[in-house]
Amino acid sequence: MQRKATHNPATATWIFVMVLLVLGGGLLVRGKIKTEIQSQRVTQTANSSTDNETAAQKKFITKMAKPAVRVYQQNGQVLPSIVIAQAILESSWGTSQLFLQANNPFGVKGSYNGQSKSFLTNEYVNNKKISVHANFRDYPNLTAAILDHDALLKRSYFKQTVTDYKTAAKLLQSNGYATDPSYAKKLTNLIATYNLNQYDT
Repeated sequence: MQRKATHNPATATWIFVMVLLVLGGGLLVRGKIKTEIQSQRVTQTANSSTDNETAAQKKFITKMAKPAVRVYQQNGQVLPSIVIAQAILESSWGTSQLFLQANNPFGVKGSYNGQSKSFLTNEYVNNKKISVHANFRDYPNLTAAILDHDALLKRSYFKQTVTDYKTAAKLLQSNGYATDPSYAKKLTNLIATYNLNQYDT
């Protein structure tokens, strides 16, 4: 006599639950892997951006350092570290329109051999930041800008030869080179951060 098959509801329910768990676990693992891949892509993009920025900074430092050192060896007027730090600060790493259009990395106002360009600039009046238009010197090349900058600093801001960058930065601020009350601190921080005083020796 053939036995009739019987169905156990509890067993069927248990099998159904197990299938759901397996499927759910697979989805969780897949989601985790996808999240990790996306996270890796974001990290790689961020690292790439940082690397590019560092490369651009190194390129600008080298661009300024070569003529700054050469001029300093010739006249011994202004430390290369100060020249480079001012160029970084004043031109925003060589991205300012004043630098790109007038070869003026230091924000020197006035005219050079009768040449000048007008730009919008930030000034501090009673410690309040305002924007004004001013005429800036238009140089034919970077070396001319550094020579003129050095002569200006020696004539108007340094009464004697300064061989310490911290002293030079303080003199620039105290003698009114810039209206920014944190100017000296910003210069010395840049020099320390990027080891710019290596070019002074």
